[in-house]
Amino acid sequence: MINPLRFFWIMLNILFALFTFSSAVSASVSSYPEVTFILDASGSMMGKAGDKTKIDAAKAVLSQMIPNLAPEVKLGLVAYGHRRKGDCADIEVLINPGSDDRIVLLEKVKALQPKGKTPITDAVASVVEQLKTKENETTIVLISDGVETCASDPCKAVKELKETGIKFLMHVVGFGVSEVENQQLACLAKAGGGKYLTANDTQSLLDALNSVSKEIEKKVAMEKAKSVQVKTETGLGKIKLTMPESTTKGMAGLKIIRLSDEKIVKEAGKLPTESIHPMPAGEYELEYLFSSPNYGAPTRSKLGKITLSGGETKEIRMGGVVFNIADSLKEKVSVKHVVIAESGSDEVVVMVNDNNNGYYNFVPKAVLPGKYDILIHYSHSPSPTKVATGIIVKPGVETIVTLDSGIIFKEVKGSDITGWDLIPLAPSATADTTEDENAPMSVMPSLQARPPSGNKTTLWTPYIVPEGKYRLLVHIKGMDEPLPVAGELEIRKGQTIEFNSGL
Repeated sequence: MINPLRFFWIMLNILFALFTFSSAVSASVSSYPEVTFILDASGSMMGKAGDKTKIDAAKAVLSQMIPNLAPEVKLGLVAYGHRRKGDCADIEVLINPGSDDRIVLLEKVKALQPKGKTPITDAVASVVEQLKTKENETTIVLISDGVETCASDPCKAVKELKETGIKFLMHVVGFGVSEVENQQLACLAKAGGGKYLTANDTQSLLDALNSVSKEIEKKVAMEKAKSVQVKTETGLGKIKLTMPESTTKGMAGLKIIRLSDEKIVKEAGKLPTESIHPMPAGEYELEYLFSSPNYGAPTRSKLGKITLSGGETKEIRMGGVVFNIADSLKEKVSVKHVVIAESGSDEVVVMVNDNNNGYYNFVPKAVLPGKYDILIHYSHSPSPTKVATGIIVKPGVETIVTLDSGIIFKEVKGSDITGWDLIPLAPSATADTTEDENAPMSVMPSLQARPPSGNKTTLWTPYIVPEGKYRLLVHIKGMDEPLPVAGELEIRKGQTIEFNSGL
C-alpha cells in the first residue's frame, strides 16, 4: 500500500513538472511565425482576371492556401473598400493578428463585396499598430489589384513604419496590374522589407501565395528544430518596461491587468526609466497612466496584451514625443486636451487634460513605437485640431516635434462675431477606378473657434496650426451663412500670423 504522504509528494512533483514543461512549450510555440493578410476589396476587384473576377479568384486561392498552412501559424485578416464607396476610411480588421480560427477567417473572406477605394497605406498602418508588443516578426501579405488612391506617398509611409522598429515583413502581390502600378506596388514591398510578386489569373495568384507559404513553412521548421529547454526553476516570468528618461516626468503610474479575470494584479506609481515586474505565467494587459494637474484623475494609455511564459522576460521598449514649442505659444494657447493618435486610424493613445493648469500639456510623452499624429483640442472648440502628422517614434528614442506655426485673429471690438473656421485648401485625392473622379472632396475645418456666449476672449488668443494654405470663414450673429473673409491664407513654417479681418 502506498504511503499517502509519499503519494501526495509524487503527484505534486508530477504537476509541477507538467506546469514547467507547459510553460516551456508555450514559450516555444509563441516564437512561431504569424501571418496577417491585407485583402484589396475595392471596386476594381470586380474586374476580370482570367475566367473569374479578381475578388472570386482571391477567395478561391485563399480557401486553398490557408488550410494548408502549418497549424502552428497564427493568422490575421484586414480588408479595405468592401463597405462604402468613396471612403478612404473604409478599412476593417476582420480577424485580429494571432488568431487560430481559420474557419471564421475564410468566412470573412467569402463575405467580402468590393465597393470602394484603395487606402493601402492606412490599412498597413492599422496592422502594424497591432504588432507593437509582439517580439517575433509578423509577415504581412498584401494582395492588391491597384495602387494607393488615398495617400500621397505610400512608399515613404511604409518605409517610416518599418523604421519604427516594430517587427514586420511585408510581401506584396500585384494582381492584374499595369506596369505603372507594378512600380508602386514593388516599391511598397521593398519599403516593407519583402518580395513583390505578380499574378494575372487564379493559378498565377495561387503560385505567388504558395511561394510565400513555402517561406513561412521554412520558418516553422526552423522553430521546430530548436530544442525545448524545460525550465524547472520557476513558473514566473518578467515584464520589463523601458522608456526615455525625459518621459518619466509626465507619468502617473502603471497598471497590470490579468485577462483571465480582468483583475488589476499590480498598480505602480511613477517608475524609473527601466522597471521589472515579475508575474505568474499568463495573459496580461498593461495600462500606462499620464498625470493631470490640479489633482485631476490620470488619463490612461493601453500598451497592449502580453502572453507571459514561466522563466521568460518580455520587454516593452517605449519611445518618447518631446515638444519643441515657443514659450509665447505654449503659455497663451487655450488648451483643453493634448492628444497623440495613431496615424491613419486616428485612435487616441494619449490624452492629457489641461485641467485649468496646463502643467503637463507639453511635457514629453512616452508611447510605443509607431507612427502618430499630434492634436490639440482647444477650449471652446467642438473638435481637436491636427497640428502635426506622421510622427515616427522608435523604441528608446526621443522624437522632437516642433510646433512653430500659428494664427492670431486680430480682435474686433464691439463686433457680432460668434466664431471663425480655418479650412485647409487640400489637393484632390486619386480616385479608384470605379469612383467618380469629379466628385467633390469633403474637407473638414482644421480649426473651429467657438467661444461661450458673452466671452469672446479665446477668439483673439493664439492657435497653433500646421503650415499650409487655408481659407477663413467668420460667423456673424444673425447670419445663417459664414462670411468668407480670406479665400487663400498661407501660414508658413515658423510663422505665427496676425490676421486682420477688416470687419
